[in-house]
Amino acid sequence: MYFGSGYFGPEPVYYSSPSTSYFGEYGKPVKGNNEAAIEEPIVKASDIGFSVPEGSRFGSLLKTTTDAIRRGAGWIELSTSMGGGQESTGAEAYGKEAREALRDIARINQVRYTSVHTPANIGNMSGYNPQERGFNDEHRKIEIEEVKKAIDLASDVGAQAIVVHTGEFQRDITTAPWNKKKPDGTWEFMNYSEEPGRAVLYMVDDRTGKLITEVRKSQIVHEPKFEMKMDDNDGRMKYVDKDGGFLDETKPDDLFQRVPIWNENETKFETNRLTWEDFEKRAEDWNKHNANKEPWRNERLYTPEEMFFRSQMETRIMQARGSSLFHGRMYQNEFEEYKKLREAYDIFKKIEENVPLEEQWKLFRQNRAIHHFEGGDFVPNENMLPSEIIKRGLDQAERSLKFIRESSAAADANADETYETLLHVVPVADYAKDQTSRSYAEAGIYAMERTAKSPYANEPITIAPENIFPEMGYGSHPEELIELVQDARKMMTKMLTEKFIEDPGRRRDRHGNLIEVPNPSYTGMSKEEAEKKAEEHIKATIDTQHLGMWWKSFTPLPGETKELRKERFDKWYMEEVEKMRKANIIGHLHIVDGIGAGHHHLPVGQGDLPVKEAVEYLKKKGYKGTMISEGYGEDSLFGAGRQMTETWRAFGSPIFRGDWGGGGAPQRWTDVQHGYFRQMQSPYFIFGAYSPSNDWQLWSQVPLE
Repeated sequence: MYFGSGYFGPEPVYYSSPSTSYFGEYGKPVKGNNEAAIEEPIVKASDIGFSVPEGSRFGSLLKTTTDAIRRGAGWIELSTSMGGGQESTGAEAYGKEAREALRDIARINQVRYTSVHTPANIGNMSGYNPQERGFNDEHRKIEIEEVKKAIDLASDVGAQAIVVHTGEFQRDITTAPWNKKKPDGTWEFMNYSEEPGRAVLYMVDDRTGKLITEVRKSQIVHEPKFEMKMDDNDGRMKYVDKDGGFLDETKPDDLFQRVPIWNENETKFETNRLTWEDFEKRAEDWNKHNANKEPWRNERLYTPEEMFFRSQMETRIMQARGSSLFHGRMYQNEFEEYKKLREAYDIFKKIEENVPLEEQWKLFRQNRAIHHFEGGDFVPNENMLPSEIIKRGLDQAERSLKFIRESSAAADANADETYETLLHVVPVADYAKDQTSRSYAEAGIYAMERTAKSPYANEPITIAPENIFPEMGYGSHPEELIELVQDARKMMTKMLTEKFIEDPGRRRDRHGNLIEVPNPSYTGMSKEEAEKKAEEHIKATIDTQHLGMWWKSFTPLPGETKELRKERFDKWYMEEVEKMRKANIIGHLHIVDGIGAGHHHLPVGQGDLPVKEAVEYLKKKGYKGTMISEGYGEDSLFGAGRQMTETWRAFGSPIFRGDWGGGGAPQRWTDVQHGYFRQMQSPYFIFGAYSPSNDWQLWSQVPLE
């Protein structure tokens, strides 16, 4: 950018004198621009774009885009709102002519659209709906459709990245695989100090997506204590049956052959008191010895929360089985007695008309089945026939058998249903990650198709999940974002190359296995080509301020000062940026600064995060993706334009001065930053009607006074 004449504008601009000098960040002369050694900044002003919103407060994207161009933006991100309301907003609010107008604005002003930001209402792609406390396929469909709307808009205006907020599910960060234990035994990151011992973990039914239970680490579980003995072959204690034989703990029928330990002194069965640490140890032992013994789990390891839930479900199953046995223990005997009673009734009913009553009573007393049922206390009633007495007993026997059948059968059904639930209740992470991967893969395939068909798509359209606030859930941590992108790419590769996939409707056969159906996304392309396409169309958006929000969860070392803690955090910040670069997931940047741990939108350099260092590191390593300034937080407080000018200043964007050869103090960045937006500082000379005529000036142009 050049200045010196008092009139400013974007490059190129003509300047009046070869006597120029370079001004650095604070307006101090460094080198003249006639020196060949001028160092070009790593991040140039032209590298950084501008995010434009829409809505009643801001206007349409056409208006905000034009305003951004007037402020000097060369790259623009279109940030859409959720459509469908009274206000006309959202990607589909812009018809053919409006989209053509957006293209024309970009073409005439020689700018480009870097990206389309999906509405902030889209908080995940897993389908999690907090109002329903579960994962809803309809909700997931709405999220995918909103992303596809953004893809369509991007394909029509030539944008590249489709930004989507992550927040796939809630999780306990102290058990996250990326969290490290410090030397003092505490975790590197904690949401709150009680989290390691009191966090809540969730389980979901993979058949319905509903959260069916929550596991609290602080909860104590009691379960029966069973007979065990050492198995020398396995080198561990194992359950035994009543004869002392070892049981296979992976088989449900064997588990119900375990023998509870009877306490004669207290006349009760003994129980074990289990804490969270016990379930952690149990999960570790189970995975060590039984990892490949349950094919239906696809070698998925057990987690402590699963072992917690399994213990509760096994106790319920035992209770149901016991109830069934209790009610059914006399069923066979009572059924035999019922049949005998039925035979007696049929006999007495036949002889009522031909046999005298006294003879009937005599035969009645001799029938052992009748007396057994009546308990031996029968007293003849002259007002009733023997068949009527037997009928009364028969009705009572039928009711007793019906009670046994229904109670016992219901208990068995309850036990089977509980066991079926046990097979399908999984940690929320396992279910949600799969749903998220499917959603991003579907969106990635759609982006691939639109890229191929759109005449305006100059670059591959990419789905770019953005790391959101730490408290929003999975996907906000850099290593979670890496996993999310890599899993989505694998799923997209699978959907492009496999002829059959699991039924999207999650229908199952009579054995509970998912049904496979023809894959509508199958293309026949090779795995290598599919992997390349997945890498092109699924990347990540890194928000530098959201990454800095992990500061509030970054725990201090004993006796550590805030300054030392911040130094350690900045090192972690840069290490995570490096990990994401090496994982090859970064496709788009939101360059924002912040102070502290809250959510802010400060221009780069106005906060205390190592944003400048991170962006320059990426550029040095060959980053060629797009970057947008979202540091608009100060514009409303200190004047429009700081979103861009402060960012330019932070990255050392060069400014050149052309002198008139006359007086005036050297101009600094603060003198010209608003001049770039046609808001000039007061000139140091007079002009127009106030300027004296040349007739009243000396040849040196010094005015006469």
